[in-house]
Amino acid sequence: MSMFRARVYVTLKPSILDPQGRTVERALSHLGQQASGVRVGKLIELNLDGERAEVEARLSDMANNVLSNPVMEDVRWELTDLQVAGA
Repeated sequence: MSMFRARVYVTLKPSILDPQGRTVERALSHLGQQASGVRVGKLIELNLDGERAEVEARLSDMANNVLSNPVMEDVRWELTDLQVAGA
């Protein structure tokens, strides 16, 4: 059994308006910084233990059914083996 660190990235779909992103874009402009197309998302980190295939299946289920709203959001995740990373 291994321990894994998961990072789940959740972002609004391109067709969904992002008022928080627009606010950040305006704030940057007021500070003299030029940026466009600003989108704000979420990063969720969690530790999971088990065999890699089983952990990937659990993580996919969590990411798609609990941590994101598939109607409005896109989700992607990455998985790092903590024992290999810490060695």
